[in-house]
Amino acid sequence: MAYSGDRMRALALSGWLVAAACSQAPTTPPPAKAPARAVPIGESNIAPADYVGPDACGECHPTQHALWSASLHRVMNAQAGDPGAVVGDFSGAVVKYRGGEVHFDRDLSGYLVRTKLGDSEVTYRVTRTIGHRGLQEYVGVEQGRTEEVRLPFGWWPRAGGWSPQVAFDPWLDEASFDPFAPVREPWAERCPWCHSTYPFAQRIARASGPRAVGHGLEQYFETAPGSDRLAVAEQVTTGISCESCHLGGRAHAAGAGITAVPQAPRREGAPSLPATFAEQRADATVVNTICAQCHSGPSPRLSDGTALRNSSEALDLAASSCKAKCTDCHDPHVADSRGDEAKAVKACIGCHETFAAPEHAGQGHATTTCLDCHMPKLVMGIDRYVRTHRISSPTNAALLTEGAPNACNLCHLDRPIAWTLDELRAGWSVRLPASIEGAYGDAAVGDVWLASKTPAIRLVAAHAYARSPLGRYALDALRRGLTDPLPYVRAWMQFALDEIER
Repeated sequence: MAYSGDRMRALALSGWLVAAACSQAPTTPPPAKAPARAVPIGESNIAPADYVGPDACGECHPTQHALWSASLHRVMNAQAGDPGAVVGDFSGAVVKYRGGEVHFDRDLSGYLVRTKLGDSEVTYRVTRTIGHRGLQEYVGVEQGRTEEVRLPFGWWPRAGGWSPQVAFDPWLDEASFDPFAPVREPWAERCPWCHSTYPFAQRIARASGPRAVGHGLEQYFETAPGSDRLAVAEQVTTGISCESCHLGGRAHAAGAGITAVPQAPRREGAPSLPATFAEQRADATVVNTICAQCHSGPSPRLSDGTALRNSSEALDLAASSCKAKCTDCHDPHVADSRGDEAKAVKACIGCHETFAAPEHAGQGHATTTCLDCHMPKLVMGIDRYVRTHRISSPTNAALLTEGAPNACNLCHLDRPIAWTLDELRAGWSVRLPASIEGAYGDAAVGDVWLASKTPAIRLVAAHAYARSPLGRYALDALRRGLTDPLPYVRAWMQFALDEIER
């Protein structure tokens, strides 16, 4: 498959080339449902038998079910044979990479990925997808084996199509990344824990094990230690569905009340949690730890713990002084779960009413919102830079001394740090040590960040320039990033250049 030079420019620099069914309405009404059985809260809601699946939930909650059906949560994992699940090009595409080739094909049985280097050839049959919109990865089984594994190439539309994992996964080391060797790490040890729905008992058991993996409600309960490998056969859905957040609904479907809290033995010292569902929905600890089941991934971090890569939003929010709930800004049922910024600002001024008036924006900042200063765009997402969920002040002296990104200079990239300190003193009466200037000298802060030894900071700066009218003045520095030794830095530098030059 041939790609245009423009489309594959970033990949070449990195060293790779790369029906609706109609149904007739029933003529007779369906039989009436049996009267609901009165079941008290307290029955199990975490065992495999407690889960009924999203269609059963939708019988009573059709609006939420319809929203969820069109959501990204639903397709965080999918079976490869599900209609519309696979978005990558499997029409015979060929990617050339480091002396070998990767072929993407399909036959009557489904989708195939074949890697070829010299006399070595490995063929995988695709079984599942991971993600859908910004990036789609694939799970498959090597020919002659049964273990499902995560495949070494993914479909990354912003990079022009097929890309090796090392381009979009900063945790991988290019020197040891060999996409032509058979993959042996089981998919069930990592991805499905956050991309699928399964009985919560497995999550508690994992958190009870030696590694104690778990940042959500599971950390407050205990059971016999379990495995780091998900029991995939017990999955409720291959994507994230209702009971991933609401727990097993069999008792509720039979007439019991509903609770978001696992009915399981508590750990000693675990906090008390609200008893009623209405109280639980209003409680930040309950809501945010439900989200933290998945949104607590590993990330490069600044010295104050701020994550610089996505999927750690719940940990960042938990480390903030703000006590907001995830649902104050996000609706987990909707098609695109990114927050509504107007809704987020409304949540801010719900507690900080005195800052709602325009005069509190500060001189020259009439279009700046709370989010720009307290939740700046520091985080590498899947295909764009997004806001940090570490809600904090832009006047952290320790971070400024380290030359870490600060909200002021993410807009004022051309200003030296001395200007920033003067503005904070004059406009906000914040006095910071003059010794901070030693980390920057007289240079524009944006230039200091682009030259940082920390890859994540270089990329934060690059994408701040991409959003700024100053971007064209940084083109030479950004182009130098295309020769960076790290492939994911090269890819994201190209994205920043594309935004400036389009």
